[in-house]
Amino acid sequence: MSDALPFLLPERAPVTLLRQQDARVLREVQRERSQPLCGYEDRFSDIVDYIVRITDEIWMERAVGYIYDTYDASCTIYSSYGIVRSVEEVVASTVATLNAYPDGEIHHLAVAWSGDEKEGFYTSHLGHSRSTNVGRTPWGPGTGRRTSIRFAADCISRENRIHTEWLVRDNGAAVRQLGYDPHAIARTVAENGTAETFVVSPPTRLDGQAPRGRLDLDECTVDGWARALFHDVWNLRRLDWLPRAYAEDVVAHAGGGRTAQGLRNYQALILHVLAAIPDGMMRVEHVSWSEEADGVIVAVRWVLEGRSAPGGVLGECPAGQPVFMMGMSHLRLAEGRIVEEWMLFDEIGVLAQAYR
Repeated sequence: MSDALPFLLPERAPVTLLRQQDARVLREVQRERSQPLCGYEDRFSDIVDYIVRITDEIWMERAVGYIYDTYDASCTIYSSYGIVRSVEEVVASTVATLNAYPDGEIHHLAVAWSGDEKEGFYTSHLGHSRSTNVGRTPWGPGTGRRTSIRFAADCISRENRIHTEWLVRDNGAAVRQLGYDPHAIARTVAENGTAETFVVSPPTRLDGQAPRGRLDLDECTVDGWARALFHDVWNLRRLDWLPRAYAEDVVAHAGGGRTAQGLRNYQALILHVLAAIPDGMMRVEHVSWSEEADGVIVAVRWVLEGRSAPGGVLGECPAGQPVFMMGMSHLRLAEGRIVEEWMLFDEIGVLAQAYR
């Protein structure tokens, strides 16, 4: 499989495959351990199995108290809305979400990973949830409407406990599906504020008076290839270079429930994001990967920082406000090209920043 890839994959222990698998078998069958997992429960075969099983048990089987066994007491959770710094806040948020969506179901799309049992494992979990809004959400009372959205959770765990997490939920899609106006919701979020927020200091896209050049990286590695790709596309704005990495018939699933099919429409999607943050600077924060049943998946956690402008994915938003867009992208490759991408971001969280 790796011979056709644009980078070299190092040897790693085999882990659980999620794609094109029977979800019931994944839940019911306990497999032998295939990867060193010092400190993790014996029933987990590998780090992917750990993430999938604890997610299903907490969210599908309602084992809410199991969070105390799988999250560090002083865990740190980052999102577009601020920072959470205790397991009690994680438990409270889980209870509130399950109350709002009591029939929720989760489908696991991919778990990319890096690290080991000594330094800790980094996992990037891409999922899809369907549910009915019955109880109160932060946006209002239950609506009785159905939602179908994607989420991504990047976690660092060690010895069975998650101590750091970055969470992106497609609230843009959820808000629209529930019948709310995204701008009204964003203004409410901005008015309510958060206990702790990020400091945003957008960097200039210029190096002195000269435009930035390409990065000097080893693009034969997964990390170097991904960082160079995102820099070329998002910072250098070379959308004409996309055919070097993307298939002509690529399919992209993006925040806000958006979908783009074909290279030309994918270019339009990127421009729609950039139009909202026209001076935006892309910063790749982490790269992980997995070998799946239908190709290699490269997961990239990123932040796009700049100043807001009306006319893009943020709609008619306030102009000139410092904002950051936290995102996770999962890229699925086949025959050396990206054939499918999940580009997750939360436009409601970004809009709320613009309204502060």
